[in-house]
Amino acid sequence: MERASRGPGQLRVRGPRAGLSGRRREATGRPIRPRWVTYQRILVTVTPGGYVVALRDKTVDSLRGIACILLVTMHTAQSTAAAQGAVGGAVEWYAESLVPLRMPLFAFLAGVVYAWRPLDDRRAYGAFIGKKVQRLLVPYVIFVPIVAVAHIALGFGNQPPADEWRWFVYSWGPYWFLLATFWVYAAVALIDSFGLLARFRNVAILFAGLLAVAMSVDLQLVVDPLQLASAVYLGLFFTAGLAATRFGWRDMGRAHALGAAGVTIALLLHTQLVYFGAWSIAPNPRQDILGISLGIAFPMAFIGLGLKSSALAWIGNYSSGIFLLHPLTMAAARGVLHVLGVDSVLLDVVATSAAGLVGSVACIVVMRRAAIGRIALGERTKVPAMVPRRPRAE
Repeated sequence: MERASRGPGQLRVRGPRAGLSGRRREATGRPIRPRWVTYQRILVTVTPGGYVVALRDKTVDSLRGIACILLVTMHTAQSTAAAQGAVGGAVEWYAESLVPLRMPLFAFLAGVVYAWRPLDDRRAYGAFIGKKVQRLLVPYVIFVPIVAVAHIALGFGNQPPADEWRWFVYSWGPYWFLLATFWVYAAVALIDSFGLLARFRNVAILFAGLLAVAMSVDLQLVVDPLQLASAVYLGLFFTAGLAATRFGWRDMGRAHALGAAGVTIALLLHTQLVYFGAWSIAPNPRQDILGISLGIAFPMAFIGLGLKSSALAWIGNYSSGIFLLHPLTMAAARGVLHVLGVDSVLLDVVATSAAGLVGSVACIVVMRRAAIGRIALGERTKVPAMVPRRPRAE
């Protein structure tokens, strides 16, 4: 009978069939039947080397879905408030008061997923970076000019700088996140490849260092070429997600999860009081320690309670594509509404948000049919020949 044991940042299966190394098994040329293990409520499969790789986690996918909904609807609300002068109303409230949850949630989940498949061999660092270039930087150089030109052509939202090189060096639209996340992956994976993040103490030191920089230096005042300053901010949440997975905090127990939920509610109340002027925070909201805490407490509570939704998980399965495509589908929807003469703020927000989500998913499905589309999405150019499926329950 097989059982899974957790090492520093990864699992290894021990059992009667785990004796051969990965190379020896591959050398035999015999097909290896996928073995399924459940670890911390995650469905995982065993690689030829005996390591366990997480496939899908419905709770994490549900959080991805929430992140996508926040991303699209808040971008819609921000642009609507600016275009139609809905200042001080419900649209602006929604666009501004939940900012501490939006991009931090994406960064936290990136840390969770990295911890499932960490870089534990520094000799593989080049290959790891190559995959991140394909996943993050290739879509960056494709979508930044496309969205910038679309904004110029349609007169939609803020206009990009006149110097095209600034689009790439200083980023444009939401794609700053891709560039900043690339630096986070590059730095954390390099440190991790030397085994320096295997212990909680070292991860805590890394987090404390990032927090000290973020709190002591107003990164909004720093000229931020290549989004290096933003990488410091996102690194806080990435490190928290890594720690939550690596050290088993998702199994914190119901009492602690409920406590985290209570903290989340209190921190949400803080963001509302700040928005309505009950008290003030630093001019740079990224220096609000309570806002940073909210970006960590919410996903911790959600994961700890094991919350999940099939609808949210379905959206979450398309999260990277939605992130890339939603500015274009939103702009297209806005163009249609303009032609139809629609001036209702509510209808504008609902229709544009729906287009940003559903329209993006439809585009992803079409793009995945061609290699060039998969390249633009940052995915593999070739579809894997065989994808193991979860065995049906007897």
